[in-house]
Amino acid sequence: MKKFLFLLLILACASCSEDTSIDPTLMPEATSEGRNTFGCLLDGWVYTSGRFGLPQATSYTDESGYKVVITAPVDLFSTFILTLENPVAHSTCPYTGSGNLGDGEAFITRNDGKVISGTFQGEDVTQGRFDIRFTEEDEEG
Repeated sequence: MKKFLFLLLILACASCSEDTSIDPTLMPEATSEGRNTFGCLLDGWVYTSGRFGLPQATSYTDESGYKVVITAPVDLFSTFILTLENPVAHSTCPYTGSGNLGDGEAFITRNDGKVISGTFQGEDVTQGRFDIRFTEEDEEG
């Protein structure tokens, strides 16, 4: 009986595989390829998206200019939202953050209408990074 339980335990462990690409304790790489990643340190704690849903980026224009909204679910009950103001590749722009993120600045490494990527920091946020493909807009607007 002990051999059977030991064999069952080995089979159970061998069949388990962990997806390290969505490890909430690791920051995603700073890339600009549209990998749909988002992560930051907030008061020293790591927050990443992917485990509870992929981040999304949408854009719109209003009377104050061009804006990109990044929505990133980081845990079961929290979603971070960054609104970038007039983000242009290879430049810095201000952002407005939701909840604990506060406001800050983002450096945009890529914004070609298909992918937006960059780094950000703010009041209590450090080492923020994102690399997101834009969400397809509805044809009716």
